[in-house]
Amino acid sequence: MTQSTQSTPSIPLVRCVAMGALALAAAACVDLTETPITGITSAYYGTPEGFAAAVNASYETLRTFYGQERGLTLTVFGTDEFRVGADGSHKSIGFYNSGLNGDESYFRDAWRDFYRGINTANTAIADSTVPMDATLRTQRIAEARFLRALYYFDLVRMFGPVPLLLKPTQGALTEAQRDSVSAVYDAIVADLQFAKGNLPTTQKDYGRATSPAAQHLLALVYLTRAGTGDMALAATEAKAVINSGLFKLTPKYSDLWALGNERNSEVVWSVQFTEDPLTTGPGNSSHLYFLMAYELFPGMVRDMANGRAFKRFRPTDYLLNLWDRTKDSRYDDSFTNVYYANNPASIPKDASGKPKFAVGDTAIFMPGVEWTAAQIAAKPYTVLTPSKYTDAAFPSFNKKFIEPNRLTVNETRGSRDWQLFRLAETYLIAAEALMRDGNLTEAVTYVNAVRERAAKPGVLKTDMDVTTAALNLDFILDERSRELAGEGMRWFDLVRTGKLVSRVKLYNNYTQGGSNPAASIQDYHARRPIPNEQITLTSNKFPQNPGY
Repeated sequence: MTQSTQSTPSIPLVRCVAMGALALAAAACVDLTETPITGITSAYYGTPEGFAAAVNASYETLRTFYGQERGLTLTVFGTDEFRVGADGSHKSIGFYNSGLNGDESYFRDAWRDFYRGINTANTAIADSTVPMDATLRTQRIAEARFLRALYYFDLVRMFGPVPLLLKPTQGALTEAQRDSVSAVYDAIVADLQFAKGNLPTTQKDYGRATSPAAQHLLALVYLTRAGTGDMALAATEAKAVINSGLFKLTPKYSDLWALGNERNSEVVWSVQFTEDPLTTGPGNSSHLYFLMAYELFPGMVRDMANGRAFKRFRPTDYLLNLWDRTKDSRYDDSFTNVYYANNPASIPKDASGKPKFAVGDTAIFMPGVEWTAAQIAAKPYTVLTPSKYTDAAFPSFNKKFIEPNRLTVNETRGSRDWQLFRLAETYLIAAEALMRDGNLTEAVTYVNAVRERAAKPGVLKTDMDVTTAALNLDFILDERSRELAGEGMRWFDLVRTGKLVSRVKLYNNYTQGGSNPAASIQDYHARRPIPNEQITLTSNKFPQNPGY
């Protein structure tokens, strides 16, 4: 199974049930009369077939956030890693200006979809007496509880106190209240503890939740909650995944992003997409957003190999200068600095009318350092030094995002899986938890395991090692960025560590169209605005987050 093929048939059936979770349902399901659709009522979910459909449909919400512009915009914009590119949409999220408010559709739709997924999971969880094999039933309930925990984790990290609904609803609720952050975390931990104890270590159907996935997520939850004893608990869960023998770091960083190698030894759990347009939903569209407008340069035209450039996310100077490029392979494995000519019609000619270069030759080169005017003039191709970067022309961040196997050059749907949990992050979770618990000697071993894998050919692995003296929260954040940049974690990381405001002010200080993130960001931006739709459609008072 993939998460796509089995969830798709159930989406229309579950969506209207789930949208009744909160008052916002009045806008999404206008007719609130409980009219059976194609003869299916709530009793259907008490049958083995209906129960299976509800569990499978619980996975569908993953594809509304992960590998999508919405999820990436909410996690990479407005951080130290990426700034708004030339064609950035929903720019206010990156600028922290007045447009970042409860009417922003990305907050509204994330709220809607996560609660829809939660209510779908609740539907499955509630059917604990479905007449079927008891072991399999418990396992499937554990899958639903894992997914419910993940959706609530994203909600509580974005919005703070949120309604905690643990039973399915089938009609519109006109009243709702915000439960405390601690109550939401208690429910998340309880779900993940159940999932950890009742999920298998591997699944026959690739993409279903597993116990190591639950442990990885539980470790991150403890790290984020950061209550008394949570650092030790986070380290314990992370080390359990690392020491399970089920996973290992790929030999090279580039192996992670190699086409056809999505199911590699490092993947703890991933969100599934397929090449079938009928089952992949919106597809993995992440390949669109990190690319420069290469097709606007001499000798270039848009093609499959180089991708369709939406120019949404431009890397900051901080990110571009984060790696020691003489030792660390991760910069070269993450960015495209050379484009090769693919359009003979636009290759420039010299004074004699001879093309300056041929198809297959270098058309654009970004050396990463400044060159003299004479050095640039000596080259027949375009040289883009850092001072010449613009919001449309910058090193493209490719990593796992490039999609040369799309159906057409303008196709937006990609088919790569989204590697949501991978072992390198598990190592870094263990390292951070141990460091914050005062165990620097053990913490550094986990950091160095990740760094040693990134050594360039010819570089001694030990040359990548750091000492305990280097370990602090800023170093951990730098290392997470070197390893995990663009993977949909950064805004959460900065909020979790209390570094959002300081790092945006330090590393995202630029002006575009009159907006400057560093000048606009405030402490209250560590929480997202509650969708105004939720507030206005709730009959009782439903408070907005402070500052909005």
